[in-house]
Amino acid sequence: KGYFQASLASLIASVCLQLMWVWVQNKDAGWRKILQESFSILIGFKPAIDAYRVATGVEQEKGQTFDPMFEMACMKGSEMFAEAIPGVVIQLMAIATSPEEVGVLPWLSVAVSAFTTGFVSATLSYDWDTDPGKREAAPDFYGFIPAEANKRVIVFVSMLLNSAVMLVIRCTSIVLLGLIGRNWA
Repeated sequence: KGYFQASLASLIASVCLQLMWVWVQNKDAGWRKILQESFSILIGFKPAIDAYRVATGVEQEKGQTFDPMFEMACMKGSEMFAEAIPGVVIQLMAIATSPEEVGVLPWLSVAVSAFTTGFVSATLSYDWDTDPGKREAAPDFYGFIPAEANKRVIVFVSMLLNSAVMLVIRCTSIVLLGLIGRNWA
């Protein structure tokens, strides 16, 4: 029914979007750097490289447009926008249009996809809010995550659950509207 093609298209869109970000980030750093970063995307290693750079406090290199934190946010955002969110829509559409009884595994797959996307979203918010430089530069905007560890966990889990549940609600709405088509008016 085209679910494989839709999944492949979202994966290709995600990779192309990430390659575009690599070019924007490194266009003044030279082709060698662009090719190096592009290769890490093609083998699926870019998220680990970005996380390492942010965790170890690597500074923005000469010729790069953005700092490592912004680069990681762009990459994660690209993956969510072009791959993770469409993936949940595709899975829900496959479940909704299945002529057979749907077992537990497809629903588990949707749950894992939603919670993974919620985790990425919560991590982005958490990383930006707890960055000391951002808190110092804009204390009225950053700082919603408390300093106490127990409270940080509660806020993080709340953000994760909120993102995952909202994603499922929105994707379900998209699927239902797609199934209804234009006949509902």
